[in-house]
Amino acid sequence: MDFSHKLLFDERLYDAQVLQKAAYRSINVLTVDITSDGKQFVCALSSNIGMDEQSFLSAVQEFKKDALDYQLRHRLAVETQPIKNLILGLAFSKTGLISE
Repeated sequence: MDFSHKLLFDERLYDAQVLQKAAYRSINVLTVDITSDGKQFVCALSSNIGMDEQSFLSAVQEFKKDALDYQLRHRLAVETQPIKNLILGLAFSKTGLISE
């Protein structure tokens, strides 16, 4: 039996690449189709062949957790990028690789 579920993610809070990463992570248990209506991402989740309902519901919960996890990691990476660039710039400025 096939099971399906739709999840909505606000585009102001989530990035498409984050949902794609979560979909890829769950590829062994779910098929995920991601679309946008301009305000929300719509994730249509379908069970893979031979999956029981309890396993499907568990996989849906894991997808939600992964989406949040990847979004927070993405936000942290964006916020810390200037500091990382500064540290790398300082590190390489002392190597003699960059002429003054």
